[in-house]
Amino acid sequence: MNHPDAIGENARRRRLARGLTLEQLAEHSGVSPAMISEVERAIKNPTVRVAYQIARALGCTLTELLDEGGTPPRVVRAAERRSLIDPQTGVERHGLSPEMLRHGLDLVWYVVPPETVGVMTANRPGILEHLTVVRGTLTLMLGRERHRLRAGDGITYGPQATIEYRNQGRGPCEFMLVADTRRAS
Repeated sequence: MNHPDAIGENARRRRLARGLTLEQLAEHSGVSPAMISEVERAIKNPTVRVAYQIARALGCTLTELLDEGGTPPRVVRAAERRSLIDPQTGVERHGLSPEMLRHGLDLVWYVVPPETVGVMTANRPGILEHLTVVRGTLTLMLGRERHRLRAGDGITYGPQATIEYRNQGRGPCEFMLVADTRRAS
């Protein structure tokens, strides 16, 4: 196992980033507050089981908890997002996570004004997308297949000939899109 200093520093950094007290982490992990405190202060080197319980409660893998470099949480403020607004249609595209993009996952939030139709060209082979409607109703055309999606509905699909989205409602439609480009050619 890594040096206890690194494990403790990573655990403490992640706990504070999540806004958890020692007691809250103890409750979520099943590890006593005293043990967590000793791990964080590098007084004790945890067993694999205890380290796993702490990692799971912190929302990371054991490897991430043990990684001395770690990936610190990164807050992306609304003003920092990479956004595009189509001047003709008013469709908004907001990139949400530059960190995930570095790992081949593009997380995007779209806002489609009422009575708007948009067309996207086909993806490269290997790209898998998942779309979930957050607000409104969206008609999604994947090639010749029509899918009507309401708030809370989601769909996962691979490369298509064309992708067309339509908001035929009276209010804006908002949806989240995750594109997995890790297997793209």
